[in-house]
Amino acid sequence: MALQSNEDLLPLHSWRETDFVDDIPETAMVALRLYYELARTDDREAVLTAIASQPSLSGPCHVLFQLVDSRIEVIESGHYVSAEVAETITRIIENEIRNSEDGARRYTVSAGSLCDVTILPLFQNAGVCLVVVV
Repeated sequence: MALQSNEDLLPLHSWRETDFVDDIPETAMVALRLYYELARTDDREAVLTAIASQPSLSGPCHVLFQLVDSRIEVIESGHYVSAEVAETITRIIENEIRNSEDGARRYTVSAGSLCDVTILPLFQNAGVCLVVVV
């Protein structure tokens, strides 16, 4: 389910946190179920293997980030995710997530188009962050 663009809703390259109470896209639900299994896992390879084992999470609408020398960088990205969206998500992680408690979050992002973004930070244990963009 893609969100319809509304130019008045958000300015270009912006975001707002949204609630999980609303309709959650199926790919995001798959990611959330896996996230709660992996949230306390400190074995990075096990986390990456679990993510790769879910075709919808290693497909066209995912981005995988890692923390390197206090910088957030993209490890891999599906072809559905534009560079503008990935850059905006990087800023969300840097500004709102990196120095906070891990916990799944959901945003509406405007970066050339409007999309639903579910961020699943696993920085504190595995050092990675999975993002699903729909």
